[in-house]
Amino acid sequence: MIACSKSRARSGRPSRVVRVAVIAMYIFTATAATCFAQSGTAGGRNSGREYGVNLTYAVYQYDPARSPSVEEVVRLSSTFSSPKEEMAHLRENNRLEGIEVRHVRSVGLRGGQAFDDAVRIGAQYLELSITPRKVARGYLKLDMKAVLNNGSMLDARNVEFDNFETVLLRGGRGMFGLDYRTGAGGRQESFPSERAILISITPEIVPVSSLRDRPEELARPVDEFGSPINLKQGDRFTPPSVTERVMPRFEAERGIKGSVLLGGIITPEGKVTNIRVIRSLESSIDDRAVDAFRQFGFSPALLNGKPVHSTYREEVTFADRLPTLLEIQEEAERQRRLEKERKEKEKQEAKRRKP
Repeated sequence: MIACSKSRARSGRPSRVVRVAVIAMYIFTATAATCFAQSGTAGGRNSGREYGVNLTYAVYQYDPARSPSVEEVVRLSSTFSSPKEEMAHLRENNRLEGIEVRHVRSVGLRGGQAFDDAVRIGAQYLELSITPRKVARGYLKLDMKAVLNNGSMLDARNVEFDNFETVLLRGGRGMFGLDYRTGAGGRQESFPSERAILISITPEIVPVSSLRDRPEELARPVDEFGSPINLKQGDRFTPPSVTERVMPRFEAERGIKGSVLLGGIITPEGKVTNIRVIRSLESSIDDRAVDAFRQFGFSPALLNGKPVHSTYREEVTFADRLPTLLEIQEEAERQRRLEKERKEKEKQEAKRRKP
């Protein structure tokens, strides 16, 4: 169990208010939730205003055998606009090898409201449970649990956050990775290998009226015809999650700003059907977004551990963007390579000119 109490000093600590900038050309934010989550209240420290939290979290796996040891709780000095950029930082600064993103989710929760989630890893489900225990202006305390194949992978309690502070939680290890080798006849073979779990969490603390992607609005279990399923006391509903995304294709010179909100039904086989446009941007753009959405792969929703049909909502956002950290690093590496090649060429030319 990981426990972080309020005993750590907070005064004098520089506030990291780097907003989670959703600046990618198109960013898919898919959220959904448990139907029996409990609601609670958490007021501001000096006012009666109720605050909630828009949480963004990502589940990564990495190779612990080839990486330095990672603390149970790691507080990053900055926040990143995408998992790709965050992974680049972890490779560069934390020297994590074999890091891959397995799941990303955004959800808006009130204080005390539990949220259940799951992502398929191989033939198993990594089950997640997250609960904001206290939400106040600029301050969050939450619990995060992860279970794989009935074994605890993470049990972090009372973890504290400043607003927009990104915290990494290190989880357990398991044989859910894949390595590859060349077998007889040059055939490539895969075999299970050990990997460790790492969960990144970034909160945006807001008044409850400003919560986005509330669980009850985004996903619910339905039958094969799309009719809602009435849940009984004690039923546990886990929303579907995206396992594969396909980006809409547009002409490179076309600038697009805005977003398209799509809805559909995810089948127990992980396919999306009954797609509809909930909020339109432009008919031609809507059509491209729908075509891409139709090719998504999903882990289906679970009702009491069994795959079921479920509603699902996906927002496709188009915006001008700044270069990501990874792109900046790649460009810097390209410039270094060109400079090295230039110097090597000059050196060779100088050798040829010598009598």
